[in-house]
Amino acid sequence: MPVDWVVVGLDNGGTTNNGTILDSEGRFLLDQMAEVPSNVREGPDKAIQSLLDAVDQVLALTGVPLAAVRAIGLDTPGPASADGVISSKGATNFGDAGWGGFDIRGALAERTGLPVIYNNDGNAAALYAHHVRFGVQSARHSSLSAIVGTGLGGGLIEAGRVIKGAAGMAGELGHVPIPLDGLLDPGQPVPGCNCGQSGDAESVASLTGIQKNLLPYWLTKYAGHPVASLPLGQAAKQIRHYGEQGDALALAIFRQQAIALGRLFTIAANFFDPGAYFLGGGVVEAVPHFRDWFLAEVRAHTVLREEQARAAEIALVPDLDMAGARGSAIAARDWLTGVDAGIHPAGLLSRARRDDDDHGQPDRLLAFVAVAVRSAGREPGALARLDRVPFPGDGQGQAARLHPDHLTGGGSVRIAAELLARQHLPAP
Repeated sequence: MPVDWVVVGLDNGGTTNNGTILDSEGRFLLDQMAEVPSNVREGPDKAIQSLLDAVDQVLALTGVPLAAVRAIGLDTPGPASADGVISSKGATNFGDAGWGGFDIRGALAERTGLPVIYNNDGNAAALYAHHVRFGVQSARHSSLSAIVGTGLGGGLIEAGRVIKGAAGMAGELGHVPIPLDGLLDPGQPVPGCNCGQSGDAESVASLTGIQKNLLPYWLTKYAGHPVASLPLGQAAKQIRHYGEQGDALALAIFRQQAIALGRLFTIAANFFDPGAYFLGGGVVEAVPHFRDWFLAEVRAHTVLREEQARAAEIALVPDLDMAGARGSAIAARDWLTGVDAGIHPAGLLSRARRDDDDHGQPDRLLAFVAVAVRSAGREPGALARLDRVPFPGDGQGQAARLHPDHLTGGGSVRIAAELLARQHLPAP
């Protein structure tokens, strides 16, 4: 189909990769899942090839040429750094020894020759939920998302942008300790988390929390329950089904999860005060009456001040099965257009005021956003790996990243402005 330019969004999971395409008009060109096997358990080489296969698939489904792609957004489960380097200790979905310390973002960028913008899967889903709720006003609002799955992921969005933190670990909501008084049944053991903490949100509100902590206890109260004869891992996955049927054991477990999430949102209200609290995970896919009951329980246990209650809402993450890929595409689009770097088109260059770094030369120029230059002889629409072009300066001596912006007729390159901060250019 004819398009100006597009970005691709990829949601990498333990079993499948889901992809989508977002065009220059802000339209998603796929309205359904587009999956291929992720092969992450077979190591980095096969997994990166599977990501390339996912790109090929969404281009084929939409009829978009590769030359129209400007950037790729990628999300994966954690733990990983803000730049997409998998934890040196590996991760649940990255068990192969080759994953430890592997730069999945860099590897995909190298293979495609395209900029790759990375988020963890919780942040990507959070970004999508935020943009669906606030639309063109996204930059004026904040939100928090909690995604209940095998663990408890999530993300913080401020002014339409993901808050990643100094080490890339902001928004790890599952590992926030929560008060347990009134949540646990009398005599119920304090739940432990795989991270080593006791009594954090994930130790209760996750599938792992059900299997490891909640179900073993409640089976002592319902010894004749049908799941009692099953292995705990298998039994835990059936609890939602029983909850949908009104089963007493299942409802007791999900009520504890709802209390945990409500207390987590209460804590967040005091340090973040977002305009929306989003809840995602398997419960979103549950039958409506059970989903609505669970959301009502979370709301009932979220304590907000009167002013906060008027200003905020608690809602479900929309389109959960596509939220990760779509959030990743939004992140790539925002990076490409300068939104994620806080770039304002009206202020490409400004004269530097005197400060500790102007060395007595207040009339020098600071390059802090985008600079138009020639496309280094590349053909229009040609894809190219990122170049690194050194700029003279008094700061860290960082290099500026350049990539073709593929405008019709070629001819310009966008400089990623965040790397030019504090780099001085001589006044003309």
